[in-house]
Amino acid sequence: MSKLLARRVINCPYNLAREYLADKIAPKVATGLPTPLALTVSTPPIGLSKSVSVTFASAIDPMHFDQPWHIHWNPASSAYPVFDGELAIRADETYSTAILEITGAYDPPGGTLGQAFAWIAGGRIATATANALLEKLGADFEARYRHDEDLKRRQRSA
Repeated sequence: MSKLLARRVINCPYNLAREYLADKIAPKVATGLPTPLALTVSTPPIGLSKSVSVTFASAIDPMHFDQPWHIHWNPASSAYPVFDGELAIRADETYSTAILEITGAYDPPGGTLGQAFAWIAGGRIATATANALLEKLGADFEARYRHDEDLKRRQRSA
């Protein structure tokens, strides 16, 4: 079993980032249906893209500070690992930023040979894939926050 932890600081206050993540995931949790997702990563000298079927569920933060979401994906190809983990927004050191975090574990496919590959390069590829997912989500949240703030400014000046 290989562990994964990736984080991205986002320029969005914690309370709003939590709301944005809930807005994105809660409808998927309500349906319980898998969502297709293309995960793309460019790690020189190669670029990879894989299709996965993602399911989400509510998770519980034992400290009751954050709202984590359980995330599970099955790749379309058996050459990639199944992943189980959590996606959450964490408080940052300032009020204007938050931390988008994914943590979890996966079993590299291919038995002993797969474990060796994971040790040599697979971990870097998994981390780069997680970072690409966080980059996409973070960019979406930052764009929504800028839009909401611009809208507030226009309403105040009208």
